[in-house]
Amino acid sequence: MADPWATPEELRLHLRLPVIDQEQAATVIATAERTVRGDLEQTIDAVAGDVIGLVGNGRSVINLPEMPVTRVSSVTVDGTLLEVGAWRVNRYGILTGRWPLDADITVVYDHGYAVIPEQVKAVCLQVAGRAWVHARAAVAAESLGDRSITYDKERTGEALTQYELRRLARYARGPESR
Repeated sequence: MADPWATPEELRLHLRLPVIDQEQAATVIATAERTVRGDLEQTIDAVAGDVIGLVGNGRSVINLPEMPVTRVSSVTVDGTLLEVGAWRVNRYGILTGRWPLDADITVVYDHGYAVIPEQVKAVCLQVAGRAWVHARAAVAAESLGDRSITYDKERTGEALTQYELRRLARYARGPESR
């Protein structure tokens, strides 16, 4: 598994606390990472040898789902391995070649960041910080009859704010690859 994006000590400094429970802080950070990954629809961490199955679209361009693409090892169309010169790829996951309609395309590739970008780490710490501070205090609505409580997910660190989504937009999947 990849290294955590932030440490409990970094969370402690972010929150300006004198001490922090290391184990609980690590759990909150891991939850914040899952929240960021889920909203970005990206793994973010470096992954080597990922295998993805795609379907040909009849065009010359097809999008790989994870970014940035750091290396493509092989491309297979309907069981036939293509030579390296038969396709091209850029870091944004745009794979150029001949992709027959409804063809089974298998791509083996490496993607993600070996070092997590500072913007991503900062948002992770913000989300973890909210979860630490507002874990039980982020009530958005409360009823008395049949007892109902609604929590504000943005305040509890279960969802990203619009500001955070704007900060992370460059790391999210593009509209054509969704």
